[in-house]
Amino acid sequence: MNDYKRLEESLRRILEQDKKGDRKKNKSNAKHAVLFESINLIIHYAQNEELMNRELLMKSASLLGRFVALKEASIRYMGLDTMARLAKVDGTLDKIKEQLTTIQYSLHKDLDISIRKRALDMLYVMCDETNAPKIIQELLVFMRSADYNIREELVLKIAILAEKFATDLRWYIDIILKLITVAGNYVSEDIWYRVIQIVTNTENLQKYAALTMFKALKSDTIHENGIKVAGYILGEFSDRIITEKTTGADIFKAMHRHFSTSSMPTQAILLSSYAKLANASPEHRHKYLRPMI
Repeated sequence: MNDYKRLEESLRRILEQDKKGDRKKNKSNAKHAVLFESINLIIHYAQNEELMNRELLMKSASLLGRFVALKEASIRYMGLDTMARLAKVDGTLDKIKEQLTTIQYSLHKDLDISIRKRALDMLYVMCDETNAPKIIQELLVFMRSADYNIREELVLKIAILAEKFATDLRWYIDIILKLITVAGNYVSEDIWYRVIQIVTNTENLQKYAALTMFKALKSDTIHENGIKVAGYILGEFSDRIITEKTTGADIFKAMHRHFSTSSMPTQAILLSSYAKLANASPEHRHKYLRPMI
């Protein structure tokens, strides 16, 4: 244990030495290598509760926060990469969240795609119930300008975070619908079908989901994956929103206007929904639905 105490003191001195430097001053690669290896060693020992040193962990988080704001791309990259590992240590996330603005800047503005990827990973790791709406909204905005080779990963991360931290499932549905709108080609079947599963298993969500998808179908720019989700949900739960103002005929029109431009798999979903809608709205079965089908 005495050896470990001496190691702790050495690590503390290394971290303290960097504080004396100017953040704008160019550092030697050797010095940065020592700093990063020291932080990695602190993270390694933190896996053992008896050897965890909270003070050194907090100092490491502060130091990494400075690194990710430096001009040198290699240092920013290593800073984000190491910070992602540090964030997995219990008790460090609150300190790391202080760097949210800097990490968001790296995501949007950094010219190096490898750094943008690391910033994306970092936001995913640091997301929790306190900042999930903000981070998810940030990622949705980023989606519009994101590199094509990371959009699939970005879509998956948004979907996972939205479901994990949804305090209101209506919010979750809205997020996935926005995701389909912004990046429909990258939304896999697993993602949009998960929405259907959740709606099916949550009775008090069915009316909201049906109404939301009915409104979404009125848009000429709805993505085909959105049409699939709408077809499934309205086929099963159209009876929840049928009123004097919203008839079965209105719901049928909203779906059928997209039929001719949809692929065959989507058309199959819509045809199945028409049959279910006919049962939910029998007054239109012969007068409206059958002639148009």
